[in-house]
Amino acid sequence: MSRFITRIGFITILFLLFSTAQLAAQKTQLRDSLIQDFRNGTLIIRLNSHENKLKSIQTVLDRADTSPNHRKRLTEKRDLVIANRDRFNQDLVTAFNKYYKFSEIRFIYDQDIKRFQAGDLNEVFLGQDLQPLATSQPINGSYYFLGEAITQMSGNSREGLLVMDKNGDQLPSWFPSYFRAKSNGKSFFSMFGGDRYPYMPAEKVVKKIMKRFADL
Repeated sequence: MSRFITRIGFITILFLLFSTAQLAAQKTQLRDSLIQDFRNGTLIIRLNSHENKLKSIQTVLDRADTSPNHRKRLTEKRDLVIANRDRFNQDLVTAFNKYYKFSEIRFIYDQDIKRFQAGDLNEVFLGQDLQPLATSQPINGSYYFLGEAITQMSGNSREGLLVMDKNGDQLPSWFPSYFRAKSNGKSFFSMFGGDRYPYMPAEKVVKKIMKRFADL
Protein backbone atom coordinates (compact mmCIF):
# COMPACT_ATOMS: atom_id res chain seq x y z
CA MET A 1 0.00 0.00 0.00
CA SER A 2 2.79 2.39 0.94
CA ARG A 3 4.54 1.66 -2.38
CA PHE A 4 1.33 2.48 -4.25
CA ILE A 5 0.97 5.76 -2.39
CA THR A 6 4.61 6.57 -3.08
CA ARG A 7 4.16 5.86 -6.78
CA ILE A 8 1.02 8.02 -6.92
CA GLY A 9 2.90 10.82 -5.18
CA PHE A 10 5.83 10.48 -7.58
CA ILE A 11 3.53 10.53 -10.62
CA THR A 12 1.72 13.58 -9.21
CA ILE A 13 5.02 15.43 -8.77
CA LEU A 14 6.08 14.57 -12.32
CA PHE A 15 2.72 15.77 -13.64
CA LEU A 16 3.03 19.06 -11.74
CA LEU A 17 6.58 19.59 -12.97
CA PHE A 18 5.52 18.84 -16.54
CA SER A 19 2.54 21.23 -16.27
CA THR A 20 4.75 23.97 -14.81
CA ALA A 21 7.29 23.52 -17.57
CA GLN A 22 4.55 23.66 -20.20
CA LEU A 23 3.08 26.83 -18.66
CA ALA A 24 6.53 28.46 -18.53
CA ALA A 25 7.14 27.53 -22.17
CA GLN A 26 3.77 29.01 -23.20
CA LYS A 27 4.54 32.24 -21.32
CA THR A 28 7.94 32.46 -22.97
CA GLN A 29 6.38 31.87 -26.38
CA LEU A 30 3.75 34.58 -25.82
CA ARG A 31 6.41 36.97 -24.54
CA ASP A 32 8.69 36.37 -27.51
CA SER A 33 5.75 36.76 -29.89
CA LEU A 34 4.75 40.10 -28.34
CA ILE A 35 8.32 41.41 -28.44
CA GLN A 36 8.70 40.40 -32.08
CA ASP A 37 5.38 42.01 -32.99
CA PHE A 38 6.44 45.16 -31.16
CA ARG A 39 9.81 45.22 -32.95
CA ASN A 40 8.17 44.79 -36.37
CA GLY A 41 5.49 47.36 -35.59
CA THR A 42 5.44 51.09 -34.88
CA LEU A 43 5.69 52.86 -31.55
CA ILE A 44 3.58 56.03 -31.59
CA ILE A 45 4.78 58.60 -29.08
CA ARG A 46 1.66 60.25 -27.70
CA LEU A 47 2.51 63.87 -26.93
CA ASN A 48 0.60 66.12 -24.55
CA SER A 49 -1.74 68.73 -25.98
CA HIS A 50 -3.53 69.79 -22.75
CA GLU A 51 -6.42 70.61 -25.05
CA ASN A 52 -9.14 70.47 -22.39
CA LYS A 53 -7.17 72.56 -19.89
CA LEU A 54 -6.39 75.23 -22.46
CA LYS A 55 -9.99 75.30 -23.70
CA SER A 56 -11.24 75.81 -20.14
CA ILE A 57 -8.87 78.72 -19.61
CA GLN A 58 -9.80 80.28 -22.94
CA THR A 59 -13.52 80.00 -22.13
CA VAL A 60 -13.05 82.14 -19.02
CA LEU A 61 -10.80 84.60 -20.88
CA ASP A 62 -13.51 85.06 -23.52
CA ARG A 63 -16.12 85.99 -20.94
CA ALA A 64 -16.91 89.70 -20.73
CA ASP A 65 -17.29 89.59 -16.93
CA THR A 66 -13.78 88.25 -16.25
CA SER A 67 -11.95 90.82 -14.13
CA PRO A 68 -8.65 92.32 -15.36
CA ASN A 69 -6.66 90.73 -12.50
CA HIS A 70 -8.20 87.31 -13.08
CA ARG A 71 -7.64 87.68 -16.81
CA LYS A 72 -3.97 88.46 -16.19
CA ARG A 73 -3.51 85.41 -13.95
CA LEU A 74 -5.25 83.15 -16.44
CA THR A 75 -3.18 84.48 -19.33
CA GLU A 76 0.02 83.79 -17.39
CA LYS A 77 -1.23 80.31 -16.51
CA ARG A 78 -2.16 79.59 -20.14
CA ASP A 79 1.25 80.74 -21.37
CA LEU A 80 3.03 78.61 -18.75
CA VAL A 81 1.01 75.50 -19.66
CA ILE A 82 1.88 75.97 -23.34
CA ALA A 83 5.58 76.63 -22.67
CA ASN A 84 5.94 73.62 -20.34
CA ARG A 85 3.97 71.39 -22.70
CA ASP A 86 6.11 72.33 -25.69
CA ARG A 87 9.35 71.86 -23.75
CA PHE A 88 8.28 68.44 -22.48
CA ASN A 89 7.16 67.33 -25.94
CA GLN A 90 10.25 68.66 -27.68
CA ASP A 91 12.60 66.95 -25.21
CA LEU A 92 10.79 63.66 -25.73
CA VAL A 93 10.80 63.91 -29.54
CA THR A 94 14.49 64.85 -29.64
CA ALA A 95 15.46 62.00 -27.32
CA PHE A 96 13.49 59.35 -29.23
CA ASN A 97 14.85 60.49 -32.58
CA LYS A 98 18.40 60.38 -31.23
CA TYR A 99 18.46 57.22 -29.11
CA TYR A 100 15.51 54.93 -29.92
CA LYS A 101 16.35 52.12 -32.38
CA PHE A 102 14.07 49.22 -31.45
CA SER A 103 11.19 49.82 -33.87
CA GLU A 104 9.67 52.42 -36.16
CA ILE A 105 8.40 55.53 -34.38
CA ARG A 106 5.83 58.25 -35.07
CA PHE A 107 4.77 61.28 -33.06
CA ILE A 108 1.20 62.45 -32.49
CA TYR A 109 -0.72 64.76 -30.16
CA ASP A 110 -3.05 62.93 -27.79
CA GLN A 111 -6.00 64.95 -29.11
CA ASP A 112 -5.53 63.39 -32.58
CA ILE A 113 -5.55 59.71 -31.54
CA LYS A 114 -9.21 59.14 -32.46
CA ARG A 115 -8.71 60.86 -35.80
CA PHE A 116 -5.75 58.60 -36.57
CA GLN A 117 -7.63 55.45 -35.52
CA ALA A 118 -10.49 56.48 -37.81
CA GLY A 119 -8.05 56.44 -40.73
CA ASP A 120 -7.54 60.20 -41.10
CA LEU A 121 -3.81 60.78 -41.74
CA ASN A 122 -4.14 64.40 -42.85
CA GLU A 123 -1.46 66.24 -40.82
CA VAL A 124 -2.00 63.84 -37.94
CA PHE A 125 1.66 62.94 -37.36
CA LEU A 126 4.34 65.41 -36.30
CA GLY A 127 7.87 66.16 -37.40
CA GLN A 128 10.85 66.81 -35.12
CA ASP A 129 9.79 70.46 -34.88
CA LEU A 130 6.34 69.43 -33.52
CA GLN A 131 4.70 70.72 -36.69
CA PRO A 132 2.16 68.53 -38.54
CA LEU A 133 3.54 66.57 -41.48
CA ALA A 134 1.75 67.43 -44.73
CA THR A 135 1.86 63.81 -45.89
CA SER A 136 2.06 60.61 -43.86
CA GLN A 137 2.39 57.01 -44.95
CA PRO A 138 -0.07 54.50 -43.44
CA ILE A 139 1.30 52.32 -40.67
CA ASN A 140 2.05 48.77 -41.74
CA GLY A 141 1.60 46.08 -39.11
CA SER A 142 0.87 46.57 -35.43
CA TYR A 143 1.20 49.82 -33.55
CA TYR A 144 1.68 50.66 -29.89
CA PHE A 145 1.60 53.87 -27.86
CA LEU A 146 3.91 55.47 -25.34
CA GLY A 147 2.58 58.41 -23.36
CA GLU A 148 1.32 59.71 -20.06
CA ALA A 149 -1.23 57.39 -18.48
CA ILE A 150 -2.29 55.77 -15.22
CA THR A 151 -1.55 52.13 -14.43
CA GLN A 152 -4.59 49.86 -14.27
CA MET A 153 -3.96 48.46 -10.80
CA SER A 154 -6.84 48.67 -8.35
CA GLY A 155 -5.88 50.62 -5.24
CA ASN A 156 -2.30 51.14 -6.37
CA SER A 157 -2.47 53.09 -9.62
CA ARG A 158 0.46 55.29 -10.59
CA GLU A 159 0.95 57.99 -13.17
CA GLY A 160 3.83 57.88 -15.62
CA LEU A 161 5.07 57.29 -19.13
CA LEU A 162 3.61 53.92 -20.06
CA VAL A 163 3.89 51.60 -23.06
CA MET A 164 0.38 50.65 -24.20
CA ASP A 165 -1.35 48.62 -26.89
CA LYS A 166 -3.55 50.18 -29.58
CA ASN A 167 -6.51 50.24 -27.15
CA GLY A 168 -4.57 52.21 -24.57
CA ASP A 169 -4.13 49.24 -22.21
CA GLN A 170 -0.78 48.96 -20.46
CA LEU A 171 1.50 46.20 -21.71
CA PRO A 172 2.93 43.62 -19.26
CA SER A 173 5.07 45.02 -16.44
CA TRP A 174 8.29 43.77 -18.03
CA PHE A 175 7.82 46.37 -20.77
CA PRO A 176 9.56 49.64 -19.86
CA SER A 177 7.48 52.24 -17.99
CA TYR A 178 8.62 55.31 -16.09
CA PHE A 179 6.65 56.81 -13.23
CA ARG A 180 6.52 60.20 -11.64
CA ALA A 181 8.78 60.43 -8.63
CA LYS A 182 7.11 60.87 -5.27
CA SER A 183 9.48 63.75 -4.57
CA ASN A 184 12.00 65.81 -6.49
CA GLY A 185 15.24 64.06 -5.54
CA LYS A 186 18.66 64.80 -7.00
CA SER A 187 18.23 62.16 -9.70
CA PHE A 188 14.98 63.68 -10.97
CA PHE A 189 14.08 67.01 -12.47
CA SER A 190 10.78 68.52 -13.45
CA MET A 191 10.30 68.75 -17.21
CA PHE A 192 7.19 70.78 -16.48
CA GLY A 193 8.91 73.23 -14.15
CA GLY A 194 7.05 72.18 -10.99
CA ASP A 195 7.01 69.50 -8.33
CA ARG A 196 3.92 67.80 -9.77
CA TYR A 197 5.71 66.32 -12.77
CA PRO A 198 9.18 65.10 -11.80
CA TYR A 199 10.65 62.81 -14.45
CA MET A 200 14.11 61.67 -15.34
CA PRO A 201 15.56 63.65 -18.27
CA ALA A 202 14.04 62.45 -21.54
CA GLU A 203 17.32 61.16 -22.96
CA LYS A 204 17.90 59.01 -19.86
CA VAL A 205 14.39 57.61 -20.14
CA VAL A 206 14.91 56.61 -23.78
CA LYS A 207 18.35 55.13 -23.06
CA LYS A 208 16.84 53.04 -20.27
CA ILE A 209 14.05 51.91 -22.63
CA MET A 210 16.68 50.72 -25.10
CA LYS A 211 18.58 48.89 -22.35
CA ARG A 212 15.39 47.18 -21.14
CA PHE A 213 14.62 45.99 -24.67
CA ALA A 214 18.18 44.73 -25.07
CA ASP A 215 17.80 42.71 -21.87
CA LEU A 216 14.48 41.09 -22.84
